[in-house]
Amino acid sequence: MPLNSSRSNLNNHDAAARSGERSISRPGPRSLFRGARTGFLVLLALVPLVAGAAPARRPATPPRAAAPAPELVRMRYWTAPEHTRIVFDLSRSPRTDPRFRLVDSTTFEVYLSGARKSAAVSTEFVGDSLVADIFPAVSDSGVAIRIRLKRAVTPLGFILAAADGVPDRVVVDVPMPVNPDAEKALQQRVSELKKNKNFIVAIDAGHGGEDPGAIGHRRTQEADITLAIAKKLKNQLEELPGINAVLTRTSDYFIPLRKRVDIARRYQADLFVSIHCNASRDRNATGTEIYFLSLTGATDEAARSVAEQENAADLVGGIPPETGDDLLSILFDLRQNDTIRRSSEIAEVLIDAVSEDTRLVTRGVKQAGFVVLKAPEIPSVLVEVAFITNAREAAILRDAQFQTKFAEHLTQGIAAYKVVRDRAAAGSGASGTN
Repeated sequence: MPLNSSRSNLNNHDAAARSGERSISRPGPRSLFRGARTGFLVLLALVPLVAGAAPARRPATPPRAAAPAPELVRMRYWTAPEHTRIVFDLSRSPRTDPRFRLVDSTTFEVYLSGARKSAAVSTEFVGDSLVADIFPAVSDSGVAIRIRLKRAVTPLGFILAAADGVPDRVVVDVPMPVNPDAEKALQQRVSELKKNKNFIVAIDAGHGGEDPGAIGHRRTQEADITLAIAKKLKNQLEELPGINAVLTRTSDYFIPLRKRVDIARRYQADLFVSIHCNASRDRNATGTEIYFLSLTGATDEAARSVAEQENAADLVGGIPPETGDDLLSILFDLRQNDTIRRSSEIAEVLIDAVSEDTRLVTRGVKQAGFVVLKAPEIPSVLVEVAFITNAREAAILRDAQFQTKFAEHLTQGIAAYKVVRDRAAAGSGASGTN
């Protein structure tokens, strides 16, 4: 080191000492960083004390597993006079809408994209007048169901969501072509009956087809009981002179509620009798009751509930509810009011007739807004024979002898009503000639 430089430093040091100055060392960059980090850590430690503890961090939600593919679990069909209905039951709703197409004039295809097929489902031979067979085929992309037709018609396909214990399903209706000769023959037959002043009774066996109605004790189905009683009633009525009977359905198939009324009107029926079995969550509920139409509301809450259950048949069968009601336009029609009056009279006669069966108690005559009772010009009643959900009454309903006897009581009541009606008609005719 040079002598002059060393001496200069010594002189500076001595001058500082003499003036009483203290030597202060300045912190370097590393010391500044260490101090700031310490202060920041202290601040973080104080934050929970002021704002509360920070929420615990939740574990990431695992990705949701994809829903299983819908499966074709069963194929069913029913043959009706005017159509064949085919139903495909699914395990769940399809991922996309089914595709319906006519492959050719006698092949109709239903394609279910992304679906699977149960091993229990195989080719179904139908063999009625409209459908030959049904063949389901599986591919990697889905299930194609081919319906081989016997006639060149255009089927109608649609899907129904699960409801009231009925699974998601695809429905195909194959229509019977219109037969002008058959319709003309029906009109001629009706004209002859009316000319001879025959009393025509339309008998409606409630439910049917994919709508089994109420399911009672030991899996008893309402649709089976109502059809059995309806057939017995028809046979007994036609043994009486001057009475003819027609069934709205003759076997196990679905008919919309308003179509049942249309059948009665086509035959120009003088009386419409709809046969049903009652149902209740109360397994002790019992008895027979007969309804006629109410335009203003049900007799009581129980009657309203019964009407809602029976009117729901169309929903099961895939018939959308109508937005309007044709009765609104005839609410004050004297003919409609007279029809309701006569419906009330026949209901009273029938409840007296069936009360002769000591195995059942009668719950009386009631009113409610049943769709099948809404024929403006036809006196109409609905008979709830017994409670299918009651173990004792379900056993009675299954008994063929009871079915025959109950039909006899209804026959006697209808015959008695006809006598009163004929007397009234004769009286009005005699008074009109004076």
